[in-house]
Amino acid sequence: MEIFGVNIGSIKSEHSLSELIELISDEKRNKINFYRKKEDYLRSLTAELLIRVILVKKGLFQNKDIQFEFNNYGKPLLKNSSIEFNISHSGDWVVCAVSNCLVGIDIEEIRPYNVSTIKESLSASEFNTLIDLSENDRNTLFFNLWTLKESYIKAVGEGLSIPLKSISFEINENEIIFTNSHNNDIFNFKQYEIDDRYRLSVCNENALFPKEICIWSFHKLYQDSINLLK
Repeated sequence: MEIFGVNIGSIKSEHSLSELIELISDEKRNKINFYRKKEDYLRSLTAELLIRVILVKKGLFQNKDIQFEFNNYGKPLLKNSSIEFNISHSGDWVVCAVSNCLVGIDIEEIRPYNVSTIKESLSASEFNTLIDLSENDRNTLFFNLWTLKESYIKAVGEGLSIPLKSISFEINENEIIFTNSHNNDIFNFKQYEIDDRYRLSVCNENALFPKEICIWSFHKLYQDSINLLK
């Protein structure tokens, strides 16, 4: 398993997005061109380039041969391959996990929220732990819990058909305890420090997590895309 992260805040004026978007499929290009906000455009383009560069670097595909499909819940899959991948983005970060078994990844920027609106997303034990904390600690814990839940849901690939209350987490200093009343699936979880303002969680069927995330600048992704995807 490998985890990659690209900070799109490092983009520079010499990086030609019009050149990059020609390196992806017509279908994805049309979808990305529909975005009105530059941030959404850039995050989506970066995500598409990142997984393509990873696959080409590994010698698994030529760019022209990479095809994606989706399961019934909209989870993206790599066509004609057993390789599993998952992508997430928030704010300045785009992250991608690649594995030989089911994998999910989620990153979220820590931000204020209304406690009453998130109660339905948490188990009773999670909510009770949360409300006893100070506001800053509460925000951090909530996004730790949220990214863990999202990473599991994305790994399983069943969307919000899985009730968020049916999966629960307890985070100790060196351990993440996962309680699953939805089914008997057993998954493993790890959280990574990527940025003080973000929470990042990864879910995998096996327990073989990398020690670190492979961080790329946007410039590196740009150069690799031009060199490898043309």
